[in-house]
Formats: sequence, structure tokens, C-alpha cells
Amino acid sequence: MTEDKLLTGARLKDMVKAGYRCLTDNKEAVNTLNVFPVPDGDTGTNMCLTVAAAVREMDKVTSSGLGEVVKALALGSLMGARGNSGVILSQLFRGLSRSLQDRRTASPLQFAWAMQEGVETAYKAVMKPAEGTILTVAREAARASLAAAKKGADLEGVLSAALERGREVLDKTPEMLAVLKQAGVVDAGGAGLVFLLEGAVQGLSGALVVPGEREEAPLLRGEPEAGPAVQAGDGAAEPSEPDIVFAYDTQLLVRGAGLEVDRIRSQLEPLGDSLLVVGERTLVKVHVHTNEPDRVLAVCLAHGDLLEASVENMREQRDARRHSRVAVAGAAGAASGGAASEEGRTSQFVAPADPGPSADSARLGVVVVSTGDGLEAVFRNLGADIIVSGGQTMNPSTEDLLAGVESLPAEEVLLLPNNGNILMAAEQTRELTSKTVHVVPTRSIPQGIAAMVSFNRSLDGAENAVKMKRALARVKSGEVTYAVRDSKYNDIEIHEGDFIGLLDRDIVTVGSDPLTVLAGLVGRMADAETEIVTVFYGAEVTEEEAAQIESRLSAKAPGHEIEVHRGGQPVYRYLVSVE
Repeated sequence: MTEDKLLTGARLKDMVKAGYRCLTDNKEAVNTLNVFPVPDGDTGTNMCLTVAAAVREMDKVTSSGLGEVVKALALGSLMGARGNSGVILSQLFRGLSRSLQDRRTASPLQFAWAMQEGVETAYKAVMKPAEGTILTVAREAARASLAAAKKGADLEGVLSAALERGREVLDKTPEMLAVLKQAGVVDAGGAGLVFLLEGAVQGLSGALVVPGEREEAPLLRGEPEAGPAVQAGDGAAEPSEPDIVFAYDTQLLVRGAGLEVDRIRSQLEPLGDSLLVVGERTLVKVHVHTNEPDRVLAVCLAHGDLLEASVENMREQRDARRHSRVAVAGAAGAASGGAASEEGRTSQFVAPADPGPSADSARLGVVVVSTGDGLEAVFRNLGADIIVSGGQTMNPSTEDLLAGVESLPAEEVLLLPNNGNILMAAEQTRELTSKTVHVVPTRSIPQGIAAMVSFNRSLDGAENAVKMKRALARVKSGEVTYAVRDSKYNDIEIHEGDFIGLLDRDIVTVGSDPLTVLAGLVGRMADAETEIVTVFYGAEVTEEEAAQIESRLSAKAPGHEIEVHRGGQPVYRYLVSVE
């Protein structure tokens, strides 16, 4: 086959750059594909920033060889990955790279097989893949490309087949994932991938499409349906809790020489479900739900040294989530010596004069993700050494998190992402450092604060991680923000500009007055087993409004201690913790 029919490094650069331009042109359209009508949609932004990092890395390559360019694509996207959608995209590129990194050129069939390996790598990175997400779109697009290649299609034909099938599957995602159908949108990550493929086809063919002249994709799909409001994840399902068949969540790293990932996986498959075995020949990460953790450890030990092994009883965790409502934040407030005022407690957490790594961080460091000067002061006072700026709509990249970890002298680090959309990037950080990183799966700021309250510098990282994870079951997380479009959820009519109260990412209150919505939200969160209500108000809240918070909440949470702090966070007018 002549070189003009092959995929070269230069052609791959053209494809990715054109894909990036197309994705950038449609970034805001992707951002609006939020299952909730709130201003925190950031999938388009995250995917754009991830691809931008890949483009920068590819531009450093002067060789025309495909292998060098595709390795740069994988490295750039890995380090620049933001949000779950960006991490999944980086894994698609990572698998593509593994298949092509030793080639100067690739045939259409070799390229199609590489796309297939990209999908397999991305699926392995997600613990509970869900249908109707970017993973589904990627899988079906790759299958279509492979079918076209086997029939003799050229590179443009292979990519065009992937694009056509990707569009078809994207349009069907609301039928696969109930939350999308309820919201009247297609999957945001899948839409971003389709735009990336569309641009790649243009880059390969040399076509120039003027922004605005492109046929609009059917992103918004009519009126949303009423139903339970559940936030859709980027590839990961979060259903109601099923019966637990395999009780022990077992995770570990295996270090050795010449490790065989496929062999380890095949030996572990009979021992449980939710199996994840990923890595390289010197380091492999294992995750499995099993009833025989001893056998899992024995299998892995036969291949190499075991690192960071943890076994957790998921039945016990489930029971804790259902029944445990132990208050922990009050002790931290008392220790900080804050005084109550007539308007509620003033901020009890003051940032150190020299906010940087603490003297004790040489042994164990703590990195947290947060934004807002008030919240950052809270985390520093509770023991955080490094604050990585970020949160909803501002997800830090894997490289940002890695920089925070590497900036500490400690060889053992606790990492708190404090946002469900940053969890995958945090987990990815563990693969890129020689330090021992314990990712505490905090999905909200209130969870992050509860975890830090339980932090004990005298314990090691593994012991602290266990304590922190247990603390997460004790806190309910709520937010108040505003609607960016008309919508309907659970028979609740929502109009653009309304204030919305969310309890653990479920819409429970809507209204025109933020304090009334806040009070309604707290009324849903507080019960006979809770004791403390903590409110962090955002940057847009005036002191006059903040002064009314305690009195407005007292009737909704009788017998509760009510604390009010300035968080200074964007996007969310109020963040609420009930323990």
C-alpha cells in the first residue's frame, strides 16, 4: 500500500487538530447537555482542555513517524485530562497509542484495530461502565470503523463509518440512560466525541467547514420527562444500591518485572465481579469485588510484590450509609475556638499566615481540591498542605493534581478531589508518581471537610484513608444554585432563573427566593438522627443575606446546631452539610 493511503504522523496531527477545532466550535453546546438545568455543565470544556494538552504535546514532535506522534497524543491527553470525560478520552488515546506506537505508518485496518484497543482500554478504566455514555458511542464507532476497514475502506472511509455510527448511537443514548431521557438531552461526553470525530474526518479529507454552517446535531431532544432526578456520570453508573453478592472490595498494586496483565486478569476472573486489571509490565493495578480476598492476594503475590492492598467489607459500608449519622464537624469547630454571633457562627477556620506545606508534611502530605477563599481557609486549618484550585466547572487536570502531589516532600500523600467529576483524574495521578497516593473518594466539599475533620497526622496514610472513607457516610451534601433553562423534574416545574436546591445531586426544592429554597433544602436534609447544619455561602451572597441564614433555618432544623461560614465559592450560592 502506498504511503498516501497510510496513516502517518503528519496525518494524525491534522486529524486531531481539526477534531479539536470542531470540538471547540461546539464546546458550549456540549456544556449545555447537563441532566440538571444548573450552570455546572463542563463536559465540553473538559474535553477541549484535554485535547488541547494533547495537541501541545504532539507539536513538540519533529519526527514524521506515527509512533512518536501517537505517544505524544497519549502523554499529552493523560497529563491534561480534566473531568471524567477527559480521563476517558485520554484512555481512548492511550489504547490507540499502545497499538500504534511501534509503527512509522498504519494501514486503515491497523488504525481501526487501534481504535478498538482504545475502547478496550477506556472500558477497563471505568469500574462500572454504563450504557448510554461516551463509552457506548466510542465502542460502536470503533466497531463500525473495523467493519469498514475489513471491507477495504480507506482511512477516510474508516473514520466516516465511525462518525456515522457514532451519530446514530448518540441519538439513541436517551433510550439507554433514563436520566438523559428525563432531561431531554443526549449524553454530553458522547456528543463531544462525535464532534471530535467530525473534525477528524474533515482534517483527513482537507475539507474546511466554517463554524455555523455545520448541520446541527440533535443535542436537545424536546421536552424533558418527569421522573427521579439523578445525575448521569461520564461512563460510570450510579444506580440505587443492589443486593451485594460479593462482599469484599479488594484493591492493590502489583509490582514486578514482566507482569502479564491478561494472565493476571484471567486468573482473577473466577473469583468475583467488577474486575479491573490495568497497567504495564512493571506495575499493575487490581480491583475486584470478591468473597475470597485471600485468594485474590495469593494470586497477585505469585506475580510480584503487593503494594497498597486494601480489603473493605461493602455490606458494612452499605449499612453505615443507611444508619450512621454521627456528628463530627462540631468537634472541629470547638477546637478552632470560634465564637457564635447573633447571625450564626462566624468563620472559625483561619488560614495560616504562611499557607504552605506544614512542618509535619515531610512524612504524610494532604492535597485537596477547592475554590473560594473561605473554603480554602477551612481546609488549611484542618490540615491540608496543598490546595489545588478547582471544582465544578473548573476541574483541575491530572497534571495539576500531580504537581500538587509532587510539590510535597512527603512520600505518602492523601488526595481529596471533593468532586465526583475529578475522581478519575485523581485516580490517574496514582499511576504517574513514585509516591504512595491514597485517593479519598470525596464527591463534594461537605464530604471533603468531614474527611479532614477525621484526619490524624500521627497515623499513616492508609489508616487515615480508612478513617476518612468512614466519615463520608456521616454527611449529607446539599447545594443551592440557579436554573439556566426551563425544565421539569419529579413533577416540579423549573423556570430559567429559579433557585434550585439539590440533595446529594437530586433536585428537591425550587423557588424564586434563595433563602426560602435553602430552608426547604435543609428541611429535607435534617432529621432526628442529625445534629449539625453547616452552610457555606458563596461569593455572590451579600452580608445582609448571610445574616438571615441562621434565623431562616432554625425552624426547619429544630434542635440542630447551625453554623454559617463564608465559603466564597462560585457557581453554588450555598453549600450545605448536615451531620
